[in-house]
Amino acid sequence: MTAVTQNEKRHRAATFPGTGPAAGIPNAAYGPLDVLWESAFDRMCYLVSGVDLAIKNAKRYRRLMDQITSATGCTEEEVLAHGDKVRAILFFAHDKLEKQGALRELSGKSRVEYRLAPVAPVF
Repeated sequence: MTAVTQNEKRHRAATFPGTGPAAGIPNAAYGPLDVLWESAFDRMCYLVSGVDLAIKNAKRYRRLMDQITSATGCTEEEVLAHGDKVRAILFFAHDKLEKQGALRELSGKSRVEYRLAPVAPVF
């Protein structure tokens, strides 16, 4: 793959059209973090890379994956790798907030807002 193609993919990912509950795509949270997504691409990759989504809901997985790959030109592997990177960033953000005590006061289904800046693509 040439650098131009990778740059095109990055550009398409950065301009990925926003989707939301109206489009049948739920807002995604990470545990007690109510994630405020600055990148629709990051959110979609996060959703599609969910544990066992491809097995438990193959139809939804395929719909999401096809939407992302057709809009960006990314391969399925690139999308999943990016989703895993987003998940890792959220894991460490959760861990940091927990160590700082920011999650101590939460009860029940309450959440803390966490703004996630666009994540640099892995491709």
